[in-house]
Amino acid sequence: MNPSEHKKTLRETAVAWFLRMQQVDYDHPDRGQFEAWLIMSPIHQIAYEEVAKTWEVFDSTEDLKSLDAAMEQKAFLDKKKRCNKITQSIGSLLAITLIAFTSLFAYRSWQAQPIMEVVKVADIGQIKNEVLDDGTKLNLNANSELEITYFRDRRVAKLKRGEVIFDVARDESRPFIVDSGYGRITVLGTKFAVNRLQKLIRVSVDHGKVQVDALDTSGASLSAPLVITNGQVAVVHQNHPPKRTNQLASDAFSFTEGIITFDKAGLEEIAETLSRYRQPQVSVQTPLTSDAEITAVIKKQDVEKFIANLPNMASVDIEKSPNQTLIRQSKK
Repeated sequence: MNPSEHKKTLRETAVAWFLRMQQVDYDHPDRGQFEAWLIMSPIHQIAYEEVAKTWEVFDSTEDLKSLDAAMEQKAFLDKKKRCNKITQSIGSLLAITLIAFTSLFAYRSWQAQPIMEVVKVADIGQIKNEVLDDGTKLNLNANSELEITYFRDRRVAKLKRGEVIFDVARDESRPFIVDSGYGRITVLGTKFAVNRLQKLIRVSVDHGKVQVDALDTSGASLSAPLVITNGQVAVVHQNHPPKRTNQLASDAFSFTEGIITFDKAGLEEIAETLSRYRQPQVSVQTPLTSDAEITAVIKKQDVEKFIANLPNMASVDIEKSPNQTLIRQSKK
């Protein structure tokens, strides 16, 4: 095979791979085969880099349809040996478009590669302050776990459990995204808190602006996002759109001063919150005939006193054992 034919074959192979990659999932076995082909030879990589220079030439469905028509026309003209000049032009168009396709895939793959990952954990009863490499400041409430991944085009923090205050360093080229399970919060630069509880996610903004999305099990948005700003609070319940509440945003930041604030909190939220500060865990015996709405401000060191006083605030009894502290419906 002469050099010209080899180059043509290489280009067509690259295009075939790219088109295939647009139709398969990221974990499809064909992706591994494609990557193996890419690293097989420096010539493949050079061709790949050349593609990256002109990928923006084609960026619409109509362009792709035009390309397909051009390819068919080229084959017809080759067969009939007509109009060499037109054939050469179509061949050039094909080459540029193939380069565009391959470059687009390369760019997306490059953007999707994480460049750094860090994990931050606060144990039960421990409150931690952290500063990330980008200047973002974190306050982790007790019994919280956060996993941060840096990409070239975004910063993603996965809140696995607990509550964290974020004072985000502004970077318009890399938005900061908090994934809290069935809720997603997107910001550029602001100070806000995210509290991940079993039955709700609460987002409280000190200053700035954040976008709150409710997600389904696939990670897609359930509804239009909700934007909240200075002093506002939003909650997300699973499988429901986010909604704004009339709670005070400042309550979410009190734990940094050793203060626990409840605003019309139910017993399950109270139990889950108190479990961040003591062992054994606090749990609620369900179902309850009626839930409480308790408003209270307590010091972290007074958690045991607050638990002992709960029967005076709601129709419950407290049952303690070595393995748990149980809040159950009062038998009175």
